Amino acid sequence: MKHIFRILFIVLCSLEVLSASEFSQSGSECKAAVLVQLSENPDLRNVEQLGELYHRVHYRCIWDLEDIRQLIAAASNRRLNYDQSAYHTRMLRRLAADINGSEVLAQKRAQLDLLASDQFLSFAKDLYEGKIDWKTFAKIIKEDEEKHLVWEPNPYKPNYLHDLIVSLKTHLVGTLLERYVPQEKGYRDLVEAYLRYETKHFPKIDYLKDLKEGDYGYEVSQLKHYLFATGDLRNVSRSYLDFPNFDAKLKDAVLRFQKRHYLKQTGIFDRVNVLYSQTTAEEKLAKIRLNIERYKLFPRIHEDTYVEINIPGFWLRFYKQGVLMDDIFVVIGREDRPTPIFSDYLEYIVLNPTWSIPQNLMKKDYIPMLAEDPEALLEDDIHIYQGGREIDPKRVDWSKYIDYEGKIPYQMIQKAGEKNVLGAMKFIFPNKYNVYLHDTNAKHLTTRRYRLYSSGCIRLAQPYVLLSLLAPYTAYDYETMTEMIRSSKTVHIRLKKRIPIHIRYLTVFTDKEGNLNFRKDFYGYDAIQQKLLR
Repeated sequence: MKHIFRILFIVLCSLEVLSASEFSQSGSECKAAVLVQLSENPDLRNVEQLGELYHRVHYRCIWDLEDIRQLIAAASNRRLNYDQSAYHTRMLRRLAADINGSEVLAQKRAQLDLLASDQFLSFAKDLYEGKIDWKTFAKIIKEDEEKHLVWEPNPYKPNYLHDLIVSLKTHLVGTLLERYVPQEKGYRDLVEAYLRYETKHFPKIDYLKDLKEGDYGYEVSQLKHYLFATGDLRNVSRSYLDFPNFDAKLKDAVLRFQKRHYLKQTGIFDRVNVLYSQTTAEEKLAKIRLNIERYKLFPRIHEDTYVEINIPGFWLRFYKQGVLMDDIFVVIGREDRPTPIFSDYLEYIVLNPTWSIPQNLMKKDYIPMLAEDPEALLEDDIHIYQGGREIDPKRVDWSKYIDYEGKIPYQMIQKAGEKNVLGAMKFIFPNKYNVYLHDTNAKHLTTRRYRLYSSGCIRLAQPYVLLSLLAPYTAYDYETMTEMIRSSKTVHIRLKKRIPIHIRYLTVFTDKEGNLNFRKDFYGYDAIQQKLLR
């Protein structure tokens, strides 16, 4: 590419001097200077794309001072460039100041133009795609055959060159850059949290004992100062912080801290809580930043009505016209059988479903049981079929299918009813992973704190709540569908419109009250992506 630029440089006209009034004109004066900068400027980070861009515009300068000011303002906006990445902002300011109101050398004019274009491309990619090295991440999880991790990328990428050219024509560079970031409230909340935690410092707790309401001593004062710094203890005076008495206000603060960190909500600041308090503000800031960048890996949510699931948070949220209608506890995939991270569309509901056991579960869980006792599954109303006909499991030598690599030539189907693992209903979003939302007959698992028990599907603690929320999008009302369930007949109900569903992985997020929550990295994504974060 460099030799092409040099050949064109010889053919094109020599450098000229432009007056300030001629700055915004994209004439032939800058062509040679642009080519020199493209071939020799070591500061450019997107040389190939810049070559394509300026080839499209016939190597003319394309930025005017107003557009450059918008670019600088966007890079200085902490809500966009929250971590203050430098790019070429300082040099752009200097060049723009030198040029404004004086005669303009075409060489300097071209340098300004190229640096502006280069900054736009780098900044736009960071805003839309984020700073986690996706290619390396995708390679790591693909090669890790033990964890079975699945994370689908955002399938859409903007045409940055086209967008840049259009935004320069309309002088909407700043507006365009603002649209590249996720528009969800959850993303904005994390950015605001990052700006708060930047200046935070958590005082250390140097004791290891349990504190509860009624206790008195210097440890209580330490705890007050700590929870005041974390934001859990609010609207109190300095004298209150220094007074070493554990009262009801402090207990409320402890409960808030425990809820945000998904600890047992006892109101007692115990030894486990003390260990959690050892996490520094800097470490939490790094985790917030990771999740800000992780947001950019997810497909964007453009719809007003959708379902969002957060795996580390164990919750499902239903939004209607942008308003949170309800959230539901969920049971997610075990660490060795993780729920995949992807987006899709809910299409239909099955009431009183049967369960067709997937091949992978047949091999992992059920073939060993049948090899030991061929009639073991009948107790759970699971029947064996071949070619659509039910067979006697005692007539099959199941031991030959242990560690079998091919497809098992049988189907295992559990009939609808009380024993069915899918419970009274399932909600289908057809996908290649064969995962879906469903009720469960193991209700006790939905009440546990850490709910990693499924084989990848998502079990609902309150399936009837989701059924009522989806009822307006079907041909039936909620009462009619509950009557169908009582009939024990299997019924398929298609939604009138597909409802987007987004399965995500956020170890930092805000709750309904706007409090910042931190969660454990159950699947190990934090550990992988933190190393790949620029």
